[in-house]
Amino acid sequence: MNTKNTISKTTTTRRRKKRRLRTSSSSSDEKREVNEEEKRMMRKQDSGGRRETLINLAFLSVSLPLWKDVFHDLGFYSGPDDAFADVPSVNNLNGTDEDVAIFAGGCFWCMEETFEKPEKSGFVLATTSGYAGGSVANPKYLQVCKGTTGHKEVVRVLYDRSKISYKELLFLYFRQIDPTRDDGMFLDGGEQYASAIYVNSDEQKKEALEAIERMETLNVFRTEENAKERNAIIKTKVVDLRELPPEGQFFPAEIYHQDYFEKNKARYSVYRFMSGRDPYTQNTWQNKADVKFGGKEKAFEAIFK
Repeated sequence: MNTKNTISKTTTTRRRKKRRLRTSSSSSDEKREVNEEEKRMMRKQDSGGRRETLINLAFLSVSLPLWKDVFHDLGFYSGPDDAFADVPSVNNLNGTDEDVAIFAGGCFWCMEETFEKPEKSGFVLATTSGYAGGSVANPKYLQVCKGTTGHKEVVRVLYDRSKISYKELLFLYFRQIDPTRDDGMFLDGGEQYASAIYVNSDEQKKEALEAIERMETLNVFRTEENAKERNAIIKTKVVDLRELPPEGQFFPAEIYHQDYFEKNKARYSVYRFMSGRDPYTQNTWQNKADVKFGGKEKAFEAIFK
């Protein structure tokens, strides 16, 4: 028997076993790493899935009220808040000097917000969204939206003349509208959304007409787009309520629409952003007219001097 060959074979066999053990160990390590990686991926997917679920739930919680409002507007359901709102009456008690101003400036949700600050200050006593200038008594929102009644969406402003003047209300009004259109206002198309001022006295009529004439002369709303237009730029109509039949007077909108900008902030914010109202008014007044006249107060003086 060859001892050397036996020893060599034994050594070779041991080496092979060691390699197999190392290979087996390496394979086990790799499997463990793969398993750990799979576990990490699963945890990541679970975490991502939870985040996605939370995002979806958050979106749903915001979107459901929005869709509810849309379906309400479209008339798919109604409730107690579809009744007509009460209208605060003029009451010159307790030393107040009350009067009413009525403005059409597109969506009445936005117009009601226009007078929020003076209302909180006590200068404006109440605002009511509604309809005016039509041929049907007690119109409903859907009727007016379709443009079949001749009404415009308006806001009725009950104010104290001893604290805020009609001229100041006019100034607030024109700073929130695009009076250059007679076929709608910003996002909303149709004459029911065009601008108009409904006056109830000779004084209001005179001040409204003079303000329009003055702004026309000062080119407040003149832009590069309408620079070549020869006709008057401002299309806002001044309508005397005293000359209208009962059907053309102010009618309150449904309770649902009152203070909409406060009660339905989510949808209102989306609507206002999409409308383009704020960029337009910012560019027309803060970026141009106020700069031209030397400030907001100077702009007022230039128009109502």
